[in-house]
Amino acid sequence: MMNRMMAECRAAGLSASDVSSRFKIPAGVVTRWERGELRPPAWVERMVRDFLADERRKNHWKSRRGQGAANARQGWKR
Repeated sequence: MMNRMMAECRAAGLSASDVSSRFKIPAGVVTRWERGELRPPAWVERMVRDFLADERRKNHWKSRRGQGAANARQGWKR
């Protein structure tokens, strides 16, 4: 069974290969986390969750900027 951290990565669109290359973790270890054979250390879980939270914040503000531009084109005031 896949651990929670890897499930969150999958939900964010990251494959095991992406996790391996982004965080410089051997692919075999990430695969074993994905299969539930090993549990990632707490510091890795924190690092990955912080990264995912940062990505969500970036995407949130990117989408907000796009909405503001659309509202400005339509003549709406903020």
